[in-house]
Amino acid sequence: MKILIVDDEPLILKGLVKIVEEVAPAGSDICSAFNAWEALETMKRFMPNVTITDINMPEKNGFELIHDARLEGLCDRFIILTGYDEFEYVRQALRSGVVDYLLKPLDKKEIAGLLSRVKEELPAATDSEYSRHAERILAYLQLNYMNDLSLDHLAEHMSLHPNYISSLFKKETGDTFVNYLNSLRIREAQKLLKTQPQLTVCAISQQVGFDTKHYFAKVFKKYAGTTPGAYREHKEEDESIQAINGKD
Repeated sequence: MKILIVDDEPLILKGLVKIVEEVAPAGSDICSAFNAWEALETMKRFMPNVTITDINMPEKNGFELIHDARLEGLCDRFIILTGYDEFEYVRQALRSGVVDYLLKPLDKKEIAGLLSRVKEELPAATDSEYSRHAERILAYLQLNYMNDLSLDHLAEHMSLHPNYISSLFKKETGDTFVNYLNSLRIREAQKLLKTQPQLTVCAISQQVGFDTKHYFAKVFKKYAGTTPGAYREHKEEDESIQAINGKD
């Protein structure tokens, strides 16, 4: 579970993070932000399952943060934490549909129970969903590996979050997105080096998606253990030997 904590008081924020780290469900990932603007930017890359936020913050308060985050689809579960026990705040919190409204100082048992409840409510992707998404993504890469691809581009095209795709790749392939893509490109480059002797190394590097010959050579050596030129020469030597042996 991903938890974002927002408070404009550095010492209070540090204390909140420490408490939540102690009581959050096992395996939780915790991030923090000093104000609403920083929280919104953090959400875009972190995509929290729940956000614990103060109300009184400069420029944009907690309720405005909740509104903007939901509007952009960045987070839909919020726990409000404030030092003010005022009815108007409680009423606004209820209208905002927050998970709960807590008063400072934070009670460990109370927040532990809330976070456990949130975790139980989170939908988990089923194995079939993972497999279906994985098939779509791997098929897309097989057809488009030669194009300028990035995790963000793939996420946008597939209407999935980059973090989800990254996790999916690790689960389905045991590798990262970048390593998988580079490995795919190098395998295709090896085929071309072997079957298309008229193509230069530079031309092949461009055909499989690398901007420069130098970077292609660097990545090729990392994955193939040799340079593109040496790989081609070795394959040509093997073929010549096989041809000679065939005549014999």
